[in-house]
Amino acid sequence: MSASKDPKPLVIVYHADCIDGAACAWGVSKAWGVDTKTDHNVTYIPYGHHDTEEAERKIHAALKPDSELYFVDVAPNPGLLDDLMTPGPDGKAKTEAIHIMDHHKSAVAMLKDYAPPETTGNAPKLEMLIDESKTSAARMVWEHVMPDEPVPPVLDVINLMDGDAAGLTTPMDFAAAALIDTRDISNIDRALIALRGLAKLTFNDMAKKGKFIAADQNTKINKLLANAQFVTMQILPDTDPIAVPVVNGDVKQFGRQVSERLVSLGKQTGSGVAFAWFMQKNGSISMSIRTDGSPDAQLIADHLKQTMGVTGGGHAGAGAVHFSSLFEFSRQMPFHMPQQTTQEAAINRKPLPPAIDPGKYLH
Repeated sequence: MSASKDPKPLVIVYHADCIDGAACAWGVSKAWGVDTKTDHNVTYIPYGHHDTEEAERKIHAALKPDSELYFVDVAPNPGLLDDLMTPGPDGKAKTEAIHIMDHHKSAVAMLKDYAPPETTGNAPKLEMLIDESKTSAARMVWEHVMPDEPVPPVLDVINLMDGDAAGLTTPMDFAAAALIDTRDISNIDRALIALRGLAKLTFNDMAKKGKFIAADQNTKINKLLANAQFVTMQILPDTDPIAVPVVNGDVKQFGRQVSERLVSLGKQTGSGVAFAWFMQKNGSISMSIRTDGSPDAQLIADHLKQTMGVTGGGHAGAGAVHFSSLFEFSRQMPFHMPQQTTQEAAINRKPLPPAIDPGKYLH
C-alpha cells in the first residue's frame, strides 16, 4: 500500500448499513493512508442487496484505468465481475486491479469456480480472498492489508458481533457491542469518524460505556417479540410447511441481543427460525433470518431466492433476503396470529423467550 502522496484513485465498495462493512472500508482506506472524509481521490460505494442496480451504476461511473477497486464484506456476482474484467472498447482494462474480500457463504458459492472471461485486450489484476470460516470481514481485511499493524479492539468486538452475534457470550461483550451499535454509520463520513473514535477505546472502555445501552435494548426487544405474528411456509426444499414467527423491525435498531432472542423464539415455537422485516428507503423490504445454524439460514435464504424470486444470502446462523416491494412481500408472506397455525397447541403452551436482566450481571 502507498501513502496519500500516491494519486492512484481508490474505489471501495462495502456492505451497506453494516458495521462490519464500514469497518472494512475504513481498514482499506487507512492502509492507503486516505481514511479522511476530505480525500477526493477515494470513492466509497455502499452495496446493498436491496438496491444492487444503483450500486453497480456508481461502480462503473467511478472506475478509471489506474484505479484500485475493492469489494469488502460483499462480493460482485459473476456477471458484474465478468463485465469489470472485460476490457473497454479501446482494449484497455477498466481498472488496474480488483480486490474481493468477503466471508459470506453466499460469496463462496457464487465465486468458488469463477474464471475470468477470455479477452484479447488488457484485463485487471484480480485478487480474491473469500473465507467463510471468518466470523467477520473487518479483521480479515485489516490483517490482509496491514499485516504489521495491531488490530484495534473495536474490530475484535465486531468479530464477535457479526452475523448471528453468537460470539457475544458475556454481559461485557453485549455492552461493548451495544456501544458500537449506537454509532452512526448512515454514511461513510460518519462511519469513518465513528470508527476512528472507537479505535481509541479499550474493550473495557467500550463495555463500561455500553452498560446501560444494553439494558435499554433489552426492553425494546421484549416489546418487539411480544407482537410476533406467524407465516406458514416451506423454508427448505422437500420439507413440510411450518409456522415461522415474524416480527416487524430492523434488527440493527435493537442491538445484538436480538439475534439470540429471535433464535430462542424460533426454537420455542417449534420452527427453529425467526424472521424480522422492515422497509428500506427505496420501498423494498428486507427480512433478516435468524437460527442457531440448524436449520441453516443461508440455505433458507437460497430456498427463498429460488421459490420467491428474492435476493440475499448470509451465514449458517444469520441471513437476509430482500423483496422488491411491500406488495410483493405481503403476497409472499401472508401473516396470521398464533391461534390460526397448525402448531397452535405448541405455540400457546410455550412463552416468549425469557428477558435478559443486564442488571444481574453488569456491575
